[in-house]
Formats: sequence, C-alpha cells, structure tokens
Amino acid sequence: APPSVAMAKVAVTGGFSYSGRYLSKLLLDAGHSVVNLSSRAAPLVSSPLTAADTARIQTHPLNFADEKKLGSSLEGCEVLWCTYWIRFAREGDTHQAAAKRCAKLFETARQAGVRRIVFTSHTHATEDSPYEYIAGKAAAAAALRSCGVESYAIARPCGIFGDTAQESILMNNAAWVLRRTPLFLLAGDGQHRFQPIHVRDMAQLLFDLGAVGDSSAAKSQEVDACGPDAPTSVELFSHLARSVGSRAAIVAPGFLPTHLVTKLTKPIDWLTGDVLLDTDDLDLLCSGLTVAERPDDPLISKRRSLLAWLEEQGPQLGEEYVSSVGRYYYSRRDE
Repeated sequence: APPSVAMAKVAVTGGFSYSGRYLSKLLLDAGHSVVNLSSRAAPLVSSPLTAADTARIQTHPLNFADEKKLGSSLEGCEVLWCTYWIRFAREGDTHQAAAKRCAKLFETARQAGVRRIVFTSHTHATEDSPYEYIAGKAAAAAALRSCGVESYAIARPCGIFGDTAQESILMNNAAWVLRRTPLFLLAGDGQHRFQPIHVRDMAQLLFDLGAVGDSSAAKSQEVDACGPDAPTSVELFSHLARSVGSRAAIVAPGFLPTHLVTKLTKPIDWLTGDVLLDTDDLDLLCSGLTVAERPDDPLISKRRSLLAWLEEQGPQLGEEYVSSVGRYYYSRRDE
C-alpha cells in the first residue's frame, strides 16, 4: 500500500527477530526509514523481508550499557517500538533487570526526541504478580507511563504464533512431543485457556499503535493483543494432536502440579540440550491470565484463527525440534 503519511524515521528493537521482522516489513512498505536496535546482524529467517528490505534497514547494537551510543542511534526517530524482553531468567539475569533496561531505553529515547513509544507487555500484567515474567513486564510498562514521552501505547499479548511451524516454538515443540509419545499429560484440570495472536496480526496492531506521521496528535493507549480462539489446554492439544496425525492420549488427571509435569519433560531437555518447558512457563499458562482483559474488543474477532492455523500447518508442525535456548540465547556479535 502507498504511504498515507510522509516518510518518517522510526526504530524497532529486534527488527530482525520474531514479531519485529513483520513490523519492519510493514514500516518499509509504508515508506518509512527503519532503524533496527538489535544484536542480530541478519534476520532470524528471511521471510517476510527481502534482501532489498534488509539492505534498507540500518542496524545498531542494542547496547544498554552505552547510553550515548543508544541515544545517537535514536536521533531523528519519531517512534520507537520496544519488543525487547528476556525469555528465561538465567545466568544471573532477571526479568526485573530486563524491566530496568527497558526503563533506561525509554528515558534515552525521550531525551533523543522520540515522540511516541510502543511496548509489548502481557495480558493481566501487574507489578505484584507472583509470576516474575509478567511482573517484570508490568514494571517496564509502569516505567513507560512515567518516563515523560509525549505519548505511548502498550500492547498486551499472552502468546504469539505463526507464520510458519518452525517460528512457533511452543506449538511446534508440543507437536514434536505429540508425534513421539502415546501419552501427553497436562497440569491441573486442563481447563485453563490460552488466547495467542498470529504474528502478522501482532505486527499490524503494533504498526497501527505507532501512529507514524500523526504521533503528535496520538493519545496514549493500552490494548489487548489476542486472537479470536481461546481454547482450553485440553482443547488446544487435542486439536494439535489431530492436526499432526497423533494418536496420543491427552490427559489432565487434575492432580498433577506444574513442577511435576516440568520434571517429566527433563529427559527431553537432556536429549535436545534445550528447555522444553520451565515451571514458570507452565504456572503462567495455568494461571487464568493468558486471555484477553477485554474480550469484547471488536478487533479480536477479525484476526487469524489459532485452530485453523494448526490445521494448515499440521504436516510441518513437530517434524523437527526447535531450540528455545538456541533461538533466544544465540552468540551475540560484538557490541
């Protein structure tokens, strides 16, 4: 589509990563100049970016320790999208430390003249949450609200799926297990719901929230980033099993605690050298917090269906295992 506003210079953290790649593509197609703040020197996978797209993106290291260079990278940018977060609290790092890094980024961006900041938080995130992952997200969101930038927007996903099987680590690796086991055990009663959003819908929402070219008039806002399907875990994994042709029994006996289910996956971790699922992940998925805060949001019903996507991707899902640690804790280039 032709640009509806004058070309602007904008910045995206992780512009070569997951949702950031799809957002960068939308921004480039709209005629904007994109600065990628990332330690990735090349896209995670090429699609949807072409070689010509990648060449148009200016990449600077996302180095929180060097505020001067970070500020210089942001000079002239009208909008900043922050998709930065840490997957696991490991090797001494914490989600609260990640929140502090985000706060530093927001302040640096404001000082550099950025007029609007868009951040990806999480559904039902509160600073006093017992779940460290989303308590950290809430702390970062609080820092954004108070940083003094002209306006901000906060998107609240609880999970992202698509576009391909290998990009969707949770769904792909669950399918990998379903293809190889006769029994798939769930924690609790299996009735907790999960309402993720397709990555292309996530990118479109982030793009729209940026209000590029109109940021001076844009109001601050906070919205859910959820898709139309919110299956229970029994429904979700039963549908996934059917989609990949697995005959595994999906069982939620009602008395299995999350830490025990996590322990049962440890042999897979030893086999793959990865972390299939940690207890924090599972606790959050069983918390009742992985659904929209405002289910009446009219945009939700217009988005791509998780269950339909599982059926479309069934032949590819779980063919190969995808490492979370390899995906998120790759070797960084020198910063």
